Amino acid sequence: MQTVTNDSQANPQAQAPPVYNQPAGHSSYNVQPFTSMVVERTRPENYLVMAILVTLCCCFPFGLIGVAYSISSSNRFDSGDDAGAMAAANLAKKWSITGLVFGIVIIVLSLTFVILVNTVLVPVIFSAALSAVPPTSQPTSY
Repeated sequence: MQTVTNDSQANPQAQAPPVYNQPAGHSSYNVQPFTSMVVERTRPENYLVMAILVTLCCCFPFGLIGVAYSISSSNRFDSGDDAGAMAAANLAKKWSITGLVFGIVIIVLSLTFVILVNTVLVPVIFSAALSAVPPTSQPTSY
């Protein structure tokens, strides 16, 4: 029968724990190569300018909501939440476009009403009022 000797018993240096400040090349750790990865993030369009213009020119409530979501988009991107930033930017765009359309519809309806009142109703009212007044007698001269 053969006797097999264990390498650790024959050579006690092979299994020794690592010692710090060892010279290069004598490390007992298996060091993996380090791979660096550069992730390039792009800031989504937050539609802040459109939201501010809608707030000032067309529809204040919808524009304000668009501004809030636009600022939220920027804050979420700065905190590292890319998906949340994209979702908030899409909501800012949706609210701003909705406010723009709503504002344009209100402006067109208001102008239509003003034109209708001034061209149709006012002359009818004045003509009816003028026809109801009895003719005055000739002015007398003194």
